[in-house]
Amino acid sequence: MNTFQETLKELLCEKNMSRLALAKILNISSTTINGYFNNGYYPEIKTAVKMADFFDCSLDYLFGFSDQRKNAERNKNKFIENFTTIIKQRKMSVFQTMKVLNMSEYNYYRWRNGLFPKTVNLIEIAKFFNVSLDYLVGDIF
Repeated sequence: MNTFQETLKELLCEKNMSRLALAKILNISSTTINGYFNNGYYPEIKTAVKMADFFDCSLDYLFGFSDQRKNAERNKNKFIENFTTIIKQRKMSVFQTMKVLNMSEYNYYRWRNGLFPKTVNLIEIAKFFNVSLDYLVGDIF
């Protein structure tokens, strides 16, 4: 499987697009998009969802977690609803979950109040619970 940077390069190549053209489409700076390639940065999740939609691929494919380009798991639920459901299904408390993920409980309460997790946190959560990023995120944007 590819890394995010490798996948993004391939997707740009398929569309015969430059980084600058993608930056304009996503309404981000060229510095930001170059940071994805040169510094190993991840996009904010809103930008990642826009990328996945633009390239017609799943978030898991975009971030190199799946070789399957499409994923039917993205749905209309919101992140916090999916996250809470997963915790309940695993019979874990929020405290236990956040401790195991090495994240502050404060993050959870921020997420419950409408702030969205950082991409790196979403990746850790998806890996820990063995769910796709598309399921975890849902079509919320």
